[in-house]
Amino acid sequence: MDSFLQVQKSTIALLGFDLFSENREMWKRPYRAMNVFSIAAIFPFILAAVLHNWKNVLLLADAMVALLITILGLFKFSMILYLRRDFKRLIDKFRLLMSNEAEQGEEYAEILNAANKQDQRMCTLFRTCFLLAWALNSVLPLVRMGLSYWLAGHAEPELPFPCLFPWNIHIIRNYVLSFIWSAFASTGVVLPAVSLDTIFCSFTSNLCAFFKIAQYNVVRFKGGSLKESQATLNKVFALYQTSLDMCNDLNQCYQPIICAQFFISSLQLCMLGYLFSITFAQTEGVYYASFIATIIIQAYIYCYCGENLKTESASFEWAIYDSPWHESLGAGGASTSICRSLLISMMRAHRGFRITGYFFEANMEAFSSIVRTAMSYITMLRSFS
Repeated sequence: MDSFLQVQKSTIALLGFDLFSENREMWKRPYRAMNVFSIAAIFPFILAAVLHNWKNVLLLADAMVALLITILGLFKFSMILYLRRDFKRLIDKFRLLMSNEAEQGEEYAEILNAANKQDQRMCTLFRTCFLLAWALNSVLPLVRMGLSYWLAGHAEPELPFPCLFPWNIHIIRNYVLSFIWSAFASTGVVLPAVSLDTIFCSFTSNLCAFFKIAQYNVVRFKGGSLKESQATLNKVFALYQTSLDMCNDLNQCYQPIICAQFFISSLQLCMLGYLFSITFAQTEGVYYASFIATIIIQAYIYCYCGENLKTESASFEWAIYDSPWHESLGAGGASTSICRSLLISMMRAHRGFRITGYFFEANMEAFSSIVRTAMSYITMLRSFS
């Protein structure tokens, strides 16, 4: 439980929010969100670069990647603002249910701890990839300028984001201020993505743990009488239903986020794959490769978590099948009632729960489809160059 709360606090605090305060203050450190406001201010200049380079496929693709990144970052930040109360309520539900289940015994606490350890490993990997892409995005312009000056004795000013400013960036003062603004704004892309995606991973990991606890209980249930067996099963079914309700609440919050993530990730992979194929043997190739890895991991997290949640929720059916239900039944109508409740629960568990993005399901099949579609569009873009 402590590790779950630590993940939530650390990710939300990146944006200056405090969802755990008793006085329900929206901001704890509002100055931390200035990077998001800075990327909102730089957005028109990125759009201007897209319109300016629309005849050059290579420059257009580079500018489009930056434009898509800013759109996704601003959208995720706006969703955090819009859903902050829903996240607060959902986190409170998790805290209460985790406390109740952890108090049932050490084996229950161990299931929760194992889920949170796995969640922390995935979040660490995700943060590392995003921070690496952010660092390369900030350093690459300086490296390219240094190599150009070393080889040709002259270097054109470059920025982390392709922007078209109304002032002359060849002036050192203007360039330094523009570079700092662009580098600072790039964190406005990283922080909302890291916050929302790692929280989603934490939620789904613990939901899978709740489903495992329900499976653990139903496999080992055994009452001394029919009444006791029915009471034990009712508690198990209540836990399973509560977990399903929390899954539904989570899905309602993340449906627009997943839909936007998959749509924009598909476009980003197309553009980045094209740029990587063109600059494979150049300095930019390392940057584009790391960016592609980050986008793929970002999409993979949603698909992987959705697949795990579907599998664990559906496995409750087999847990009922493997349970010693026949040892707790006797003759009469009461035993018929227990059998009927077991059959109904198996029928519901057979469907499992599916994380969706409105018109598609977030699973490994969708992830494969995104990668295949991106590869086909890369081939199309190369035919235009």
